[in-house]
Amino acid sequence: MPTITVYECYGLTGIQQILNALHNTRIGNSWITAKPNKYTKHEVFIQYFWYEDIEDGLKKIFSDEESEEIVTFLKRNGKTQVLKRVYCFINFLTKTLEVYRGPDKKTDEIVNNLSKLLKVKFKRLTIDSGTLQEIFTRHSTELKQAMFKNIDGLLYEILRGQKLEQNEKFKSYLQKFPSCLRVISFRPNIKFLNGGKYQVTLNGDKGTVKLSSNGLFQWRPRFEIRQIVFLIAATLGLLSH
Repeated sequence: MPTITVYECYGLTGIQQILNALHNTRIGNSWITAKPNKYTKHEVFIQYFWYEDIEDGLKKIFSDEESEEIVTFLKRNGKTQVLKRVYCFINFLTKTLEVYRGPDKKTDEIVNNLSKLLKVKFKRLTIDSGTLQEIFTRHSTELKQAMFKNIDGLLYEILRGQKLEQNEKFKSYLQKFPSCLRVISFRPNIKFLNGGKYQVTLNGDKGTVKLSSNGLFQWRPRFEIRQIVFLIAATLGLLSH
């Protein structure tokens, strides 16, 4: 399931301005398409394309020996590059940019290029401990996992279990270390498009949303993700600025 990196947007103008600035725009060996999201009038759907050398891509997945064999075979058949694509969404209601990719150099490149083209500032979302607590308290049916930072000399302490919000150790950590909660995994109290149930992981430091569903869903759950980002934005007060 996808990992989404979320950014706050500063200086948004209008949907048409974004479309004019981005659609069919090329930057080096990359190009961008943009169109209104047909499911909601508050959103722009952006696709960021680029070609990646096959060898570079395979080395991220296979060992050097395995990737060399595959690359040799593909190059013999005239395949030297693979087309890559990342989905992005700018939402005017939540004032956020969502990049369907974890935080890395490529994500930084995508966001920087969008910022230059749109003349808009993007800031990676950070969620403090108090906000994470408010989110799982108000919008969760069950807390499954929590990660605390800098507890008793440990860099990270991870607690797992069913109904973790009722766990005495977890409650004592919140009381002793109220600002150290950095990651939560929970079952959200939202509407589900297909009746399935997701576990959502929010990383307060990285500004990421990750969904898992044990194979129940085979495509990108945009309907559910939009609700998750909305409740985060509402809790952070982004809807009003």
